[in-house]
Amino acid sequence: MASESPPEIDMDPIRLTGAQETLLITLYGRWQDFYSPRPLLADRWSADVMAQILDKAAETRHRMRGVLSGLPFIVLRARLLDQWAADFLANNERATVVHLACGLDTRALRLRDKCGDGVTWIDVDFPDVIDLRRRIEIPEPASKTDGYTYEMLASSVVEPEWLAKLPTGNPTLVIFEGLTMYLSPEDGQLLIKRLMDRFGSGQMIFDSMPRSARFLLNAFLWLRGHWNFTFNWAIDDPRTLRELHPGLELLTLVVYILARLASALFSTPRATCFSEFTWNPDTLQCTRSMDTVVREH
Repeated sequence: MASESPPEIDMDPIRLTGAQETLLITLYGRWQDFYSPRPLLADRWSADVMAQILDKAAETRHRMRGVLSGLPFIVLRARLLDQWAADFLANNERATVVHLACGLDTRALRLRDKCGDGVTWIDVDFPDVIDLRRRIEIPEPASKTDGYTYEMLASSVVEPEWLAKLPTGNPTLVIFEGLTMYLSPEDGQLLIKRLMDRFGSGQMIFDSMPRSARFLLNAFLWLRGHWNFTFNWAIDDPRTLRELHPGLELLTLVVYILARLASALFSTPRATCFSEFTWNPDTLQCTRSMDTVVREH
């Protein structure tokens, strides 16, 4: 645990709107985890960032009261995706990591020691989010070798232009945590196709929610009345995403049962899914057999 909080930065109150405001919720979850007796993530960098902006995000903190019960899930999600990313990095000394909708996440710092020579890490988010990252002065991962580089890219992920700025030639890992459900189905599916067309081979790791969870959470948002966004793209079975491209193969599927969250409105628990896909130029003309691992938590 961090021994003390860093000094607050001199900046105006943080006022993000819509889905972008949820980046403060995920940051708050990692901050709470750091100061818990048995942290899952122990993200000292997120704790430092939250300590700096705690009073600047008072309006969002007030509205977060109804979602605090979901914070352990946020941390569990981050830990699982971190592990998958670490596995990819262990097998690829030279690689490109693209973290979409990075928010104020410090994943690049958490996984810096897992990156070998020749890793390029790129955090991508809306221009106002990238501007906020720069104002807060989140530390950039140290370049221990000449081969490691870190960049930030300001763009909406649904726009096509930003992809042309990304390097190709190395295996690519694309991470999008807490993103799919805010996209339209059309934008989400097009994003996956564009990623596969841009990079020769790689992996995508992300989370998604089914229609039942979308209904429950949108009903919660409507009842609360002060969140200016809704969840959109629901994926009942991530295995169906293989239909988007013949080279897409599912490596791992983890089903997380939100039993406590759903018990108030449903007689059976509802699930959210974490998926790990890979694509390879050798499979572009045929559908590979699928290797699926399902674990319930």
